[in-house]
Amino acid sequence: MSTSDGLETGFYTPLNEQTKARSGAPMDVPVNATTREFTEGFINRTVDTEASDVRAQAAYKDRVEGRMVLLTNPFKDKQSKTNRRVGSDGKLAKRPNRKTVTSKEKRALKVYDIPKDAQRYELFLPLHRLWSQYISSLIGDRPIASAVKDRKQSQNVLSRLIKADMHGAMISVDRAKCPNYVGIKGIVAQETKNVFRIIAEDDRLVTVPKAHNVFTLELPSGTKCQIYGSQFVYRASERATRKFKPKPTVDL
Repeated sequence: MSTSDGLETGFYTPLNEQTKARSGAPMDVPVNATTREFTEGFINRTVDTEASDVRAQAAYKDRVEGRMVLLTNPFKDKQSKTNRRVGSDGKLAKRPNRKTVTSKEKRALKVYDIPKDAQRYELFLPLHRLWSQYISSLIGDRPIASAVKDRKQSQNVLSRLIKADMHGAMISVDRAKCPNYVGIKGIVAQETKNVFRIIAEDDRLVTVPKAHNVFTLELPSGTKCQIYGSQFVYRASERATRKFKPKPTVDL
């Protein structure tokens, strides 16, 4: 389209020299009649083919001609920018609507670390007494040695024992691939997937890996059971619901 004074108006109008220099866009794109007619032709092609040409032309004049048409979805862009904001350092910023704390943040805050003033053996004795009551109610006061005579009874006791929570249990390291761990004895203060954190009688908090170690578990009835750590590498919550299958004993 052109006005009486020769100025181009409509969808495609030439840029002035100042805008051309500032935009840095290529200026060698030819602007001919075919380019000017592209928008109208595109509208005519995208409107339902069964509709008349009059309907297509009416849609072009009512919604496109003489209007500024946005080629992107501003609402969608706003949502994506809100969910994935980028900070000044180029990294993704924290989501404002997130209410949970990540594992990395928990480690930085030392949520699971036992304070130095709380690393005393006497403070964990009530936990051990509580565990003794818990394990007695779980497997009963009957010694396991007498239950072994009954195969069905022994399988029932052992299946409960392997799923039991070990926080507060009295255990000792019987054999280990690293000899420095042998002889460590105390109360389990923390249990993770891969390690036992044991508080010893001399108030030392020792972290002992489960893999390649054999532990001795002392029950309230006086019975001692051996635990092969390599077959015990699970979280306490996972063990409670896991179905264990008999496995041959693997030497260290």
